[in-house]
Amino acid sequence: MLELQVTNDLHRLFQNVHARSRRVHKWHHYFDIYEKYFSEYRDREIVFLEIGVFEGGSLELWRKYFGNKARIIGVDINPACLQFQEPDIEIVIGDQSDPEFLKDLVNRVGPIDIVLDDGGHTANQQITTFEYLYHNVKVPGIYLVEDTHTAFWGGGYSDRQDQKSFMDFAFERCRSLHEWTMRQSAFWHLGTPPTLREPGKIPVSDFCRLTNSISFYDSVVVFERALREEPWHEIR
Repeated sequence: MLELQVTNDLHRLFQNVHARSRRVHKWHHYFDIYEKYFSEYRDREIVFLEIGVFEGGSLELWRKYFGNKARIIGVDINPACLQFQEPDIEIVIGDQSDPEFLKDLVNRVGPIDIVLDDGGHTANQQITTFEYLYHNVKVPGIYLVEDTHTAFWGGGYSDRQDQKSFMDFAFERCRSLHEWTMRQSAFWHLGTPPTLREPGKIPVSDFCRLTNSISFYDSVVVFERALREEPWHEIR
């Protein structure tokens, strides 16, 4: 039998099938990624929203991992998933590609600390969900999209008229992350100490100002939402 190296608590919970009543489907290499971005949120009063309930096992996993202070919410298009609702786990039924549902979800849930998109994995679902939920993630907060390998599968996963995949969309967001520094004309302005420069001279989007990083892994993209100041450079 293959011996897996289990390196963190969440992976141990996944391996211990007797610690929960329902099944979970995860790639093993995801657990180190989860640990890197989620560990600081344990035992805190957070809002954790997972899109894609499957058989309800992952919500059990997150409850055990984050602790009793966390508000755990699962979203799925299948009404049968309501059977997995418990006093400490909320289930919301709706289509993640439906803007009206997503607007209602934002109003219902309020600001979110962590969004994990493990839903239908089509381009339209992933992109539409991001466009409506990302701005509702707290600052700081985490937005994680998994199973992004479907961006390369084509077929039913490529369901947008413009044929844009989520990876295409994420690469575009990388460009947005560079809005301060991508203009050569701004080079000398950014060489002036922040206390001496004219504030707001370089207009940037909220995404640029409120996104600290975008990290790409095999089948996972992580957006770290955090307030950024105008960068500056100097020679010493």
